[in-house]
Amino acid sequence: MKKQILFLTMALTGCATIMDGGPEAINLMTSNGQKVQAQLNSKQFGTQQITLPTFITIPKSCSDITLQVIEDEKVNQSNAIISSSVNPWILGNIILGGIPGILIDGAAGNMCTYDSSVVVPISVKQ
Repeated sequence: MKKQILFLTMALTGCATIMDGGPEAINLMTSNGQKVQAQLNSKQFGTQQITLPTFITIPKSCSDITLQVIEDEKVNQSNAIISSSVNPWILGNIILGGIPGILIDGAAGNMCTYDSSVVVPISVKQ
């Protein structure tokens, strides 16, 4: 009976939401360790100004985030993409046959995940 309850609970809940739910923490580093000003742009949260290197915490989404280093007297403008990919925990729903779990993960925004760290290329002016 306990096994049946456990199986039913797993089948009716989202594996990605249980195992990897919540916002993403991303380490944004520069290729040379230099501090630079940058701009994040995403459909989900608009535009934000940040200073690299830094850690950011953002909600999960299935949309990539563009990052643009702002040109100044020391560095040239450069770009990077923070890629979104399918969360591997979604497979738990497929293995357990949990269509409701997939729906829960989708509604909770946990169908996708971001890279945990991104190195932003920095081009220093001569």
